[in-house]
Amino acid sequence: MRTERRGGALRALRRHPLVFASLTVYALFNIFCLLWLISTSLKGSAEILATSPWTLPETPLWQNYVDAWTYGRMGTYLMNSVIVTSITTAAVLALGSLSGYIFARVQFPGRAALIAVFMAAMMIPPFALVVPLFDVLAWASLLDSRTGLVLVYVAMELPLVTFILTSFHQTLPKELEEAASIDGASAFGTFWRVVLPQTGPALTACGIVVVLRIWNEFIFALTFIRDEQVLTLAVGIFNLSQVADYSSNWAVLFAGMVISVMPVLIVFGLFQRNFTSGMAQGAMKL
Repeated sequence: MRTERRGGALRALRRHPLVFASLTVYALFNIFCLLWLISTSLKGSAEILATSPWTLPETPLWQNYVDAWTYGRMGTYLMNSVIVTSITTAAVLALGSLSGYIFARVQFPGRAALIAVFMAAMMIPPFALVVPLFDVLAWASLLDSRTGLVLVYVAMELPLVTFILTSFHQTLPKELEEAASIDGASAFGTFWRVVLPQTGPALTACGIVVVLRIWNEFIFALTFIRDEQVLTLAVGIFNLSQVADYSSNWAVLFAGMVISVMPVLIVFGLFQRNFTSGMAQGAMKL
């Protein structure tokens, strides 16, 4: 299997050398930026300003990470982002799986109109929804709460996930579902035991996309959250940058940026194969 994959990769490289060269340069650039960020986070603020950006730290200052975690409140921001992102991703995947399966398999009155509504929701820019969503959350007393932020994120991500999973469900063979129905399985039982296991790669790909989008979301978190105890990482990094502008404490800012990047890199590294498989299957089936 590995030999076949390696041979296929070599054939693709011969057919598209410019594409692979461009992707290689892009990957190396991102790796270089990450290494530069880690190197700078281990310098003192005076050393950052006095030396070249490309020089390595004379003495690594791991205390920068301690200061970012405690004084910079990165521990609180990280926990808030983990909670919000985890709940949002789980809710979106659960609802998106059900709605995608229904749209793909069930013909009901108003189906086309409802699909059009979901597609139209994907075209609305987020900044156009800030004011009406602020009024709704204020009316529901959900400002400055993780619950309100999660509800907004679920509504924002659900149309995209539903659209992707609807297309994926439409390509799955119906024979297994028909066999389960003949054996007496209920509609939900068929979905849970037969359909859902087949959508694992697509769910993984959608989950990683949702995690990346929610982890880096800034506009809604900045607008709807003011309580320091509820802020997410994106807003927390912004606050650290504002403090660094006045105090010149750049070392804590760079350490905070490394802390905010690492969880996403770990998640992507753990699920990279599943993500690649899901994207490849989706590309072939769509």
